[in-house]
Amino acid sequence: MTGTRHPSHEAESAAYILRLPPVPPASSRPDISAYVHTPDNPVLDREAALFSLTMNGRPGSAIADGDLVRLVDTTTRRLVTAVDHHTGQITVTDDRAAISTLPGTDVDVVTRAKHPPVPDDLLEQLTLPEARARMAVIASDYGRYPQYTATYFAGWVFGRVATDIHWRGDPHAPVDFPAGQRVLVRPDNRPVYGMSRPHTMTAYSTRRSRHGEAIAVWPHQIHLEA
Repeated sequence: MTGTRHPSHEAESAAYILRLPPVPPASSRPDISAYVHTPDNPVLDREAALFSLTMNGRPGSAIADGDLVRLVDTTTRRLVTAVDHHTGQITVTDDRAAISTLPGTDVDVVTRAKHPPVPDDLLEQLTLPEARARMAVIASDYGRYPQYTATYFAGWVFGRVATDIHWRGDPHAPVDFPAGQRVLVRPDNRPVYGMSRPHTMTAYSTRRSRHGEAIAVWPHQIHLEA
């Protein structure tokens, strides 16, 4: 019976075909025109804008003065000299000092601007308004994240660190606040790690990253200044 297939063979073949998974759709990058800058928010580069649309791929970067950026789809590099957080436009200059303005989404950040480390005694000789203004500059990464302003730190007061404070209380972890340091503290009595009592305070550490970090601490670890 050469050339004749048994009906059961045809049924089996059909069933096998039906069990195959569907062909996945071809991956494609979203259209950057779908991204719309929100006024007075960080100005995103191309990769960050695409990531905000899909939550997939490279996270990209917000843009700040002093960043070295690359024009999208080229090897041309420019230095950022100004960022307009309201419009999402940036001003760049080339090696010949030629100035141009373009959307942040037309570039990708190659190297972020470098700033000197923040000394632990930064706040020692400052008044409270001066300290709030200075900390806002650092927390914003020198303008990269405009939501951090002196107004953000309006409720913060001076505190003095009683003993070294390590990350999450681990003595083997880096020191977030060295003993004796004068810091800005928000005595807001928020719970920490899911615990409702005892309450905590929030202090701003300039040691953990390039723009610092707000960290919950126990009230006995930092004494508020009068």
